[in-house]
Amino acid sequence: MRNPFHNVGLFRQLVYLIGVTFIIVLVSFAVSNKIAERTVEKQVADSADKIVLQVEETLANFFKDMDGISYSLLYSTVLQNYLSSDDPLTKILMNPEIIAEFSSTLALKEEVMGIQLYDREGELATSIGKPFAPVQQRSADEIKYELGSSDQAGRTFYTISVPVYNLQNNRVLKDYRGMCVFYMDVKNFTSVLGKSKLTEHSRLFLTDDRDRIITGSDGPDPRMLADVDQHSSGKTYIVLSRTLANGWNIVSDIPRAELLSELDLVKRLNVVAYAVISLVFLLFLLLFYFQLLRPVRALLDFVNSYARRGGQARFHNSYHNEIGVLGTSINHMLDSIVQLGNDVQNAQRRMYESELDRKQMEITAYRNQINPHFLYNTLESIRALSLYHKVGDIAEITSSLSRLFRYSVKGDNFVTVREEIAHMQEYARIIDFRFRGKITIRFEVEESLTEVRTLKLLLQPLVENAVFHGLERKIGPGTVTVTLHSVHSDFIRAVVADDGIGFREDKLEQLQAFLLHAELTGDHRTELLGSGIGLANSFRRLKLFYGGQAALKIEAGPVQGTIVTLDFPIHIPLDETEAD
Repeated sequence: MRNPFHNVGLFRQLVYLIGVTFIIVLVSFAVSNKIAERTVEKQVADSADKIVLQVEETLANFFKDMDGISYSLLYSTVLQNYLSSDDPLTKILMNPEIIAEFSSTLALKEEVMGIQLYDREGELATSIGKPFAPVQQRSADEIKYELGSSDQAGRTFYTISVPVYNLQNNRVLKDYRGMCVFYMDVKNFTSVLGKSKLTEHSRLFLTDDRDRIITGSDGPDPRMLADVDQHSSGKTYIVLSRTLANGWNIVSDIPRAELLSELDLVKRLNVVAYAVISLVFLLFLLLFYFQLLRPVRALLDFVNSYARRGGQARFHNSYHNEIGVLGTSINHMLDSIVQLGNDVQNAQRRMYESELDRKQMEITAYRNQINPHFLYNTLESIRALSLYHKVGDIAEITSSLSRLFRYSVKGDNFVTVREEIAHMQEYARIIDFRFRGKITIRFEVEESLTEVRTLKLLLQPLVENAVFHGLERKIGPGTVTVTLHSVHSDFIRAVVADDGIGFREDKLEQLQAFLLHAELTGDHRTELLGSGIGLANSFRRLKLFYGGQAALKIEAGPVQGTIVTLDFPIHIPLDETEAD
């Protein structure tokens, strides 16, 4: 895709860039203000939510205390006997004791304005405290909190209706005995809500399950929460609500304007900062034109006219900044080009002469190579001479050596597993003859793999490593086991294991690090591996022909020795002709 500014000058591009920058600055100003407002609102909302949670915990603790007080009062022996008795005279005689129990409760909680006790028929049995009209519903199945009307002094109160059961009977049957009503003052709630205001003009409300205000941070308020409901759907207030366990609600009402008043100063500072940035951009534009664009144009004119003015023309440098340094560098570059031209010609001539010398050396090296057929014929002559003199061992080892050399120099890169094993058996005969039976090489090959074609001379370097670095220095006999079997029907796993002296721990770590490095980087150089060259060559050939599908792993044996594992595909990924 073609660059739309390809034919636009640098100065105009800079003007466009500054214009886009101004737009981005203005957008960022608006976005940052909005983000700041939302951040403040979120922080305030989180703080308000924590405050409401604290208020909820305070009220929950108060209600828990009331539950404990009511349980202690209503399930005392005196009150249980009073409600269980059907004799009016007994109740009259016990009334002073009941009054005494209620008086203790009034003294214990100053918020309790009065207590009324109803029997199982709903009749008012006794009362204490401020006079209140009997409640309409005179029985209860569970503890119930209700907002009551204002008393004669205009104070707002609420009631707690607590059912009383006979503890002597089975609780599952719930033998109902009556109901006790506590008349509670809301002044303690007013105090808690007033101390929990987040801002000066924020408000906290405590409402019942019908959204009637019980009290607020500014005192009892008989208004419904219609205005608070409007706040929750508008943009001028933040309204939070939390429901208590008894069905009541705590409502927090915070004006947004009061929260964002401190952001006005930040906005003014941002305006000043953006004005300063705009001025800096203007100065930068002027500086760019006079100190950079004009010198660049002069340098560009010189470059364009250099071809017409000839190779001896140079840039007239009158600047002392980076443009001047660039002009001086161009002059030096032009001076060097002439010298480099001559140097390149001389270097090419020397390179051609060196290439001719190298070719001549290769021809000489080819002439000096030993003819493999001469070596085969010599080995056959030794074998024939041994048979003539009836030295069968020499004839047999000579024959094995001849077949081993003939197999090694054969042109094919791929052979069958049967041919590879046959070659290693010839090698095993030579090893057995050399070490007089001390070292044994065993082969365990899955029959279905014998006709599979694989890479030639892949396993012999590993067997040689096992013999000369693991078993030769071992005291006593040793064994090399070569195992080939299929894995997942698509791969061949070749394992070369010996019971020799194994690798030193540092040497094993060096070989494992080499394999990992070669796997990651493809660098298979073996200059520093010493005795691991056979492993490295096998690994290099595996990766060359099979790529990432092949893997080599070396590890210490369970007791002593070394185990080398090769995994490679059954099917050759390259055409054999190309591979050869």
